[in-house]
Amino acid sequence: MKHGISIGDSARLRRRLSGAALAVGAISLASCQIFSTEVKNPNAVTEDAIATASAAAGSLVTGLYGAVNAAGNQITGAVGAASDELTWVGSREYWNLLDVGDIGDPLNEYTDGMYPYVSQARWMANYVLPKLEGYDKAGSLRNRADLAQAYFLAGTIYTMIGESYEDFVITSDRTANGAPIGEANMRVMFDSATTYLGKGLTIAQALNNSPLQARILGMRARAKWSRAVWGSLRAPRAFPANPLINDAGANADATAALTVMGANSFRYRFDVVAQNNGGWFSTGGEMNSRLEIRAGSRYVNVTTAGTRPLDGVAGIKLVDPVTGLADPATIKNIDECCRLSSTTNVGWTATSAKEMLLILAEAGLAAGNTAEFTTRINAVRAVDGLPAWAGSPSAQALLSHSRAVSLFLQGRRLHDHYRFQERADRWVATRGLKPCFFPISYNERQQNPLAPQPAQDRPAACQ
Repeated sequence: MKHGISIGDSARLRRRLSGAALAVGAISLASCQIFSTEVKNPNAVTEDAIATASAAAGSLVTGLYGAVNAAGNQITGAVGAASDELTWVGSREYWNLLDVGDIGDPLNEYTDGMYPYVSQARWMANYVLPKLEGYDKAGSLRNRADLAQAYFLAGTIYTMIGESYEDFVITSDRTANGAPIGEANMRVMFDSATTYLGKGLTIAQALNNSPLQARILGMRARAKWSRAVWGSLRAPRAFPANPLINDAGANADATAALTVMGANSFRYRFDVVAQNNGGWFSTGGEMNSRLEIRAGSRYVNVTTAGTRPLDGVAGIKLVDPVTGLADPATIKNIDECCRLSSTTNVGWTATSAKEMLLILAEAGLAAGNTAEFTTRINAVRAVDGLPAWAGSPSAQALLSHSRAVSLFLQGRRLHDHYRFQERADRWVATRGLKPCFFPISYNERQQNPLAPQPAQDRPAACQ
């Protein structure tokens, strides 16, 4: 089928037009040609061609980066709105519903709209990887760093899905429906991420590529750590009596990551630009153009209109708990994300040295190793030019604060609300009673009868 007309229909159309021309022979159209649909596009690239053309590897990885970037941009914004990081100030009621803690509603236009983009990024990862693995096996992959980066991107989207969703549909067939993996099985998202990242690390080490090693080890530490959090919050579904995480695998990767990251200021950040600022919504656009959401009231002082922070340090409400002065990490965060000058192209951090230090600080606290906690938490503070902690406030209070400001708008805040039992400022009394995350979307449920039904019902933990 080309231009909506089949080949057979095109031939019949030519015969009819030819007959009509003979019937009105007095009219000559000798200078005109009947339009032919038999046009070959010399630039067309079929999917079959990609299977053998290793030159496509770079483009495939670039496409995967864009898909993961769009998904992460939306996840960080939705988690931000559902937590105390962002708050609703505009006209779109579904931002408000996330803001007050109605996190599991499949009908919410933002989580419903972003689900296909998150699903696309996951699917794209599992489309790209076999192709690059095939090129690599055949010895035709021009740059093995492309394959390592693809493993990193796959590990990133699998980790973020595991952190953010109650359940998810994983399928490779583009025409047949797939069943969800099941809420009790969502831990396998982290297991898959860890496997992909391990493969990527092997390549990065063989290439002696320190930047690749740094981001891969950092993401693998995050995946292992988040798997441990998943177990503490969802199996069983409750707030843990002991919220502190001490996972040997995460600790080992965090330690190794810090060695290759080189500086405690290291971070791997996805850059959002006009060309990849896509998805159902752009978090930066919703903040700094539409003024639908803004930084949360815990963090900022706002203008009279209430739609944005005050300019400069006057706009920073959150103070460092040791000095009592405006928190410098928050100053940087708000400047980067949440002012009109931040523009609509707001990037997001996937992994950082600060996160590695926080993983190790928490492990030390959980083990009763005050010296380890002190060393690691003061290394975090040093990045922001803050004086060392010497015992006040409490270690856990400082850990919670440090995580809130060091991991701001990275899709992590819901975990800490639940495990430290610190309710977001705008959650209503009927929400946040159990750990609850994003549902399989209404759109997916309507089109996929294997997805949870009725399509509009919240997951059990979110009702």
